[in-house]
Amino acid sequence: MKAYIDNISYELKEGETILEFVRRNLNDNNAIPTMCQDDRLENFGSCRVCSVEVAREEKGPTRIVASCHTPAADGMYIFPQSDAVKRLRKNILELVLTDYPADKITPDKGKAPTEFQKTIAQIGVPEVRYPIGVQHFDIEKDNSHPYIKSDLSQCINCFRCVRACEEIQGEMVLGMSGRGFASQIIKGFDTGFDLSACVSCGACVQTCPTEALTDKYQTKTLIPDKTVRTTCTYCGVGCQLDVSVIDGKIKGIQAPETAKVNFGHTCLKGRFAFEFYNHPDRLREPMIKRNGKFEPVTWDEAYDFIAHKINEVRDQYGADAIGGISSSRATNEENYLMQKFIRAALHTNNIDGCARVCHAPTAYGMQQAFGTGAATNSIDDLLETDCVFLFGANPTEAHPVTGAKIKQLFMKGITSIVVDPVKTTLAKLATYHLQLRPGTNVALLNMMAHYIIKENLVKKDFIETNTEFYEDFKAHVIDLDMDEMEKITGVSKTLVKEAAVAYALSEKAMEFHGLGVTEHFQGSKTVMLLSNIAMMTGNIGRHGVGLNPLRGQNNVQGAADMGVQPHQGAGYMDINQPEIQAYYAEKYGVAMPLHEGLKIPQMIDAAIAGKFKALWIMGEDTLMTDPNSLHIRKAFEKLDLLVVQELFMSATAEMADVILPAASYFEKDGTFTNSERRVQRVNKVVEPIGNSKSDGQIIIDMMYKMGYEQPTGKIYDAGKILAEIADVIPFMKGITRERLGENGLQWPVAENGEDTRILHKEGHFKRGKGKFHHFDFEETPELTAHAGKYPFILTTARQLEHYNSGTMTRRSDNQLISPHDYLEINPLDAAKKDINEGDTVKLFSDRGSINIGVKLNYTVKPGVVRTTFHQPEVFINLITGNVGDEITMTPEYKVVAVDFERI
Repeated sequence: MKAYIDNISYELKEGETILEFVRRNLNDNNAIPTMCQDDRLENFGSCRVCSVEVAREEKGPTRIVASCHTPAADGMYIFPQSDAVKRLRKNILELVLTDYPADKITPDKGKAPTEFQKTIAQIGVPEVRYPIGVQHFDIEKDNSHPYIKSDLSQCINCFRCVRACEEIQGEMVLGMSGRGFASQIIKGFDTGFDLSACVSCGACVQTCPTEALTDKYQTKTLIPDKTVRTTCTYCGVGCQLDVSVIDGKIKGIQAPETAKVNFGHTCLKGRFAFEFYNHPDRLREPMIKRNGKFEPVTWDEAYDFIAHKINEVRDQYGADAIGGISSSRATNEENYLMQKFIRAALHTNNIDGCARVCHAPTAYGMQQAFGTGAATNSIDDLLETDCVFLFGANPTEAHPVTGAKIKQLFMKGITSIVVDPVKTTLAKLATYHLQLRPGTNVALLNMMAHYIIKENLVKKDFIETNTEFYEDFKAHVIDLDMDEMEKITGVSKTLVKEAAVAYALSEKAMEFHGLGVTEHFQGSKTVMLLSNIAMMTGNIGRHGVGLNPLRGQNNVQGAADMGVQPHQGAGYMDINQPEIQAYYAEKYGVAMPLHEGLKIPQMIDAAIAGKFKALWIMGEDTLMTDPNSLHIRKAFEKLDLLVVQELFMSATAEMADVILPAASYFEKDGTFTNSERRVQRVNKVVEPIGNSKSDGQIIIDMMYKMGYEQPTGKIYDAGKILAEIADVIPFMKGITRERLGENGLQWPVAENGEDTRILHKEGHFKRGKGKFHHFDFEETPELTAHAGKYPFILTTARQLEHYNSGTMTRRSDNQLISPHDYLEINPLDAAKKDINEGDTVKLFSDRGSINIGVKLNYTVKPGVVRTTFHQPEVFINLITGNVGDEITMTPEYKVVAVDFERI
């Protein structure tokens, strides 16, 4: 197929609009001016600025059409700059400018032109010939939002902000009121941003072609010295960010529209919460605690002190009295170096990371079922699926960009199943919401499997060809008493059956799960049962299907890939096997420790027992984020040495013997790996603050101090270290820093650089055949031991505005939007205790108590309460317990036996 631009023939792709066809073939996004068009939005065609003249045949009669939504046709003749088109565009702009400030037609001094100002310049409007009508220059500016500002005197009613709010974020906060000249944008119920349901994503600001909507950083009119593409440091979505720098300081962030992961969108954390990087609280010098007080020292003094203490401990207690906790916020390269330092330089396998407190059950369960413990598919597969099965995850809060994509599908009516004890935003929109009692995941999945088998909806050919032990699983679930399961879960068996049948009947069903699956006593077993559900329905190894864990932190996937775990080295190889020990010994040039190391909970218990003496923590506030904080405090108090690498004086850092100031992600190079196995570049944006160093440089310095010479040299070079990683880890063999480009690669990556979008294609599992497992529901020991005295179940959650312990987000204006953690209580429960909205309650468990404010809502079931864990004044982990997943020891944050009373 072909079409013509100014009588010159060009190739035509099926489904292209005229605008897309012209832009692509002329390689010029400005070939046709636009005003209401945005590539991320459905074509609207209201402004007509993009109009072109077209003919069906050479020298045939022409007509004028809007190029943004008119399909380009085979044999069409297109004239983008005909005299008639130029006159029309000028006429349209003149009409718009009758109600537009004259002093905003050209850029203010020192500012870059807005998109609309560029359009005015491109079309050329020397004068406005129409009489001035009703104008709206006196509309009050809205500065009620900490980040987003509006000056609607500059609004041209293009409707892009309204559409972005709905089509990109799915919130519908913005709308249009009035008619004709009285039309104007409103927020919420015309209340202003502060009283609206705005989630502060900034999509409206980014799409707005004028300065009617801006952010406080004036990001889109900045003239930066440089713009650096990097990967966001917050959740596991892995958004790409364009960071603007002026005079060596970060001045604003935009979401690049060419990014495969986020396609021009990001949340308020990625877009706005960057000012932590140069906050006055940043640690700037190494410090040693002497006589109970921290004293600034040189780096050499700190290194010498640490080396002396480590050698003392190793000489007296052995290498296994030493260990390290690495960071899912650090780069792959830094995590790789950290585990290598612990194993090769200190000669112990006592290395663990934050996957232990979140997704270790995912890795274990999926490895057992499939052979690989990572997402089987890509987020893009959402475009090809027929059913979304969301289990124990709240992505609109914890993974906002992915959550927005899922929400769009829910709003369009896709078959959707949400399993969650809380009526989340997505649960309210879902076709089926299975609001189970916390801790009963295994029982509910057994119910779903029972009904899929009973209704004869299994994919027999797939099962027979690609899996094993199905018959054992079938025999286990087929005779389960559904009435008993209904009592256990609290979910109607009829509703479970309907959801199970809907999932099984879908040609393509895609599962996502989060910490509501893993942070449970039966977390690993739940993951294996989810794997069963996918295999028995053939929803694995194809586009639009699979099991897809939503990883919590920006590099929790990468940290595990790099070997930050006590039983597996870099690349998930079993360090208990002699041949694997020999493999690492050859790669690292030293003999490897011979037995499995300690997990974080085991390190804590060993420290209390006096058997574990030195702990090195890189970028983790263990005291605040791990359960039963008093238990952890006791352990830290018994250590001979606690070293902490950090950005800020965290609760953990306050207990340290040595604090080493680390660089933020803006201040170093490296890579992060997101939830879909996509390895993406982290690029240095600004210089490290104060006398801080990258985590990688600190580890290399200490390697040399302890007598181990890192082959890549004394300077942290992310490219060289990534090359070493590719040499050690088979599934990263084809990765180089250069090959990653702007959008990264999904492992496994072949030696030729070809990456892998889908794992286990057509049922070819890494372990050979997919393995079915079967389990009975077991009540968590947390409830069997404490439910009599503490009748309520506390489940913890995340809040959109904050990230984990809030170390970074609390040092941004996000804290103005959400300054407190609250306890959410069902009004029926609150009434029994005479508790009202805004009261403060004492929340207590068998471990201790905290004071916390109350919010009443029906999103939580009676008998269940919920809170977030971002604010240190609440310190929720003072009351969480030591029960964890029975296989991986991941703490059970989602089921805590509690009671509460009004203060």
